[in-house]
Amino acid sequence: MECADLDAMTPRRARVAPHLSLAVYERLAAATVTVSLERFADGQPALAIQLASLGVFPGPPAVLFAAPVVSLELLALHRAYHQATWAAGPRCWAHYLPEAWVPHVTLGEGMRPALVPATIGNAIAAWHPRAAVLHRLSLVRFHPVEILWSTALAPAHP
Repeated sequence: MECADLDAMTPRRARVAPHLSLAVYERLAAATVTVSLERFADGQPALAIQLASLGVFPGPPAVLFAAPVVSLELLALHRAYHQATWAAGPRCWAHYLPEAWVPHVTLGEGMRPALVPATIGNAIAAWHPRAAVLHRLSLVRFHPVEILWSTALAPAHP
């Protein structure tokens, strides 16, 4: 699935695997948060999700995304993440906090408004729901993308 806006950022262009962000921070003391992340990730099982639909955050700039089915398990993972990292002191962007979060997998960001319709058309033509697994927890700096810390989650419960 390719974005019609050649200036837009996509996972392929950013050289990053598609992912679901639990939080985004303006500034972060990576060493401090890493301790909280290690404790949170210890024994945290991977989570199977179903990417069921497409959506757009209208911007500007616009963001095209795949939306997972919102399950109690996904919301619990998100809330537990924030409880585990809150004491580390980072100020999370408000729309990533529990009660405001719209879970999504970004497919294209920074799209120019005039090219959004073509991008949506391309996405719809190629779209089909798909299963995915949230199997890693990573701390990432962007743009450009730099993985600061990452670990595999435990195998999912049967």
